[in-house]
Amino acid sequence: MFRAHRVVRTSVAAAAIAAALFTATSCSEAQKAIDCIELGTQLANDISNLQGVLNDPQAASESLDNIADTLKKATEDIDSQEVNDAASELLARVESMSRQAAAGELPAADTVSLLQAGAETITNACTS
Repeated sequence: MFRAHRVVRTSVAAAAIAAALFTATSCSEAQKAIDCIELGTQLANDISNLQGVLNDPQAASESLDNIADTLKKATEDIDSQEVNDAASELLARVESMSRQAAAGELPAADTVSLLQAGAETITNACTS
């Protein structure tokens, strides 16, 4: 239940920030800001999904692959160096967890909090 509220809160906050940025900036800048905020929302959703499958190495591996794909696409689409640096750092953590899951090891629950912190860093970089 808490995770669902957090995702909703994150989505509402992202929409509010995007709307404020849209009214305060040019269209192309606003679109970049919206793309960046959508990245944060997508990561929050993907990480929430990962939490639900931590006891299944195969499902965890697939969830980690989704997070990695989201991050890789983001670094292609977002031209903020700060966001790209945060995404690259988070991607390294995700790839490490993916290797563990591929070896049949279950990702530790505390490593998910590291992913959440990385996603928050990206969201903060988007709004700075």
